[in-house]
Amino acid sequence: MSEYVLEARGISKHFAGVVALDAVDLQLREGEVLAVVGDNGAGKSTLIKAITGALNRDSGDIFFDGNQVHIDSPSDARRIGIETVYQDLALVNELSVTKNIYLGREVVKNNILGRLFGVLDFRKMETSVRDLFDKLDIRISDIYRDAQGFSGGQRQAVALSKTVMFGKRVAVLDEPTAALGVRESKMAMDLVMSLKDHGLSVIMITHNMQHVMNYCDRVMVMRLGKLAATRDVSQVDGDTLVGLITGAIDVGTA
Repeated sequence: MSEYVLEARGISKHFAGVVALDAVDLQLREGEVLAVVGDNGAGKSTLIKAITGALNRDSGDIFFDGNQVHIDSPSDARRIGIETVYQDLALVNELSVTKNIYLGREVVKNNILGRLFGVLDFRKMETSVRDLFDKLDIRISDIYRDAQGFSGGQRQAVALSKTVMFGKRVAVLDEPTAALGVRESKMAMDLVMSLKDHGLSVIMITHNMQHVMNYCDRVMVMRLGKLAATRDVSQVDGDTLVGLITGAIDVGTA
């Protein structure tokens, strides 16, 4: 068994001559929260999309539990056990909570209607959603309301609960607290920790240094498309991270 549940080696990506990623490595250990930080344009989101199949990488290899895997689309990543929540949350405003969580994974009735005509088992799906919300302490009682009627924090809770429902091993989160207030950010980060408690390893892109220091195990610093440093959170402070991000601190001295 490999030390890492997910490993990416030498990931590179170019856009019309612009080097977005330059041979970047990433290692995610079992049961950890790994923060990916960097200034705008550092390559954070490009790296995540290249690893999860949303972008075709120019070069580089991906390993899962030490075995090389081929991830050429988001469906490949999901099949392996990687769930991704992007910053836009990918929720359909006109659909209910239950329909959003099960979108593309709907459960059909276990009878002739389900087998022949694909009739959906909404009662089973709604029961599973309520049980999951109880387990995660998500206080959304009206699961029939359309997603457009929920606050930013509630929408984030729905997206993260979907990751718990279907994520097998790895959750990838792109700015899970973007545009949220203080209270809703705390709720979202508590849900991030619940992913870890439910056995998932987490990669989290974030600009919030406080969240890095309080919730993450290790931090990976990106700068100008390259990996600048990877550190245990216990070995750095916020000022050092900012220095690594901006280049004000030399990697060798941090």
